[in-house]
Amino acid sequence: MKYIDLSHEMKNNLNVYPGDPKFSLNEINSIDGKEEYSLFKMSGSLHTGTHIDAPYHYIPNGKMVSNLDINKLIGKASILKVNTEITNKSIKIDDIKMEIPLKKIVILNTRWYKHWGENNYFNENPYISEELADLLIENEIFTVAIDTPSVDKADENIIHKKFLKNDIMIVENLTNMDKLVKNEYFSYFIPMKIAAEASYIRAFVKDE
Repeated sequence: MKYIDLSHEMKNNLNVYPGDPKFSLNEINSIDGKEEYSLFKMSGSLHTGTHIDAPYHYIPNGKMVSNLDINKLIGKASILKVNTEITNKSIKIDDIKMEIPLKKIVILNTRWYKHWGENNYFNENPYISEELADLLIENEIFTVAIDTPSVDKADENIIHKKFLKNDIMIVENLTNMDKLVKNEYFSYFIPMKIAAEASYIRAFVKDE
């Protein structure tokens, strides 16, 4: 059995969304002949790297990550590939080849992950249009995962609110999308059990 890892590595000084706290991961106790064990300290926004947004991110009294149904984060996923690479524009229904009915988890491959680490990654990303968001909501999707920093245009939150008020979880900053060559995979989006609006996750799919 093989698995394809869709997660970015968490490391010190990882790129963060503009305005978010700096991410740090430092070894504060090291095995150097004097210490018996290693110890790391981590700090930063929970929206750093590959992560999940829970309803509480935008919805008053919405669920926190610790209250999410993990069954809605594990299961068969439809892979929706954008026909051509889009920059700083919305992804419309006509931009994607898809088969209806969709699986309850949708992974959107925009190919934007290739710009990870570049200056334009966080402000010129393609984003989900309202018409596409409405289609996913109508199909009662559980989770939408994407290889961009946001389902929204930079500095907007329309699509976040649409999904989260319908209890649709959002996974952002996927990578390794070139390895997804099939139309469907069994997927896993595993968050911490944390009482917060978001969580770092390990995202992967089973490659049978």
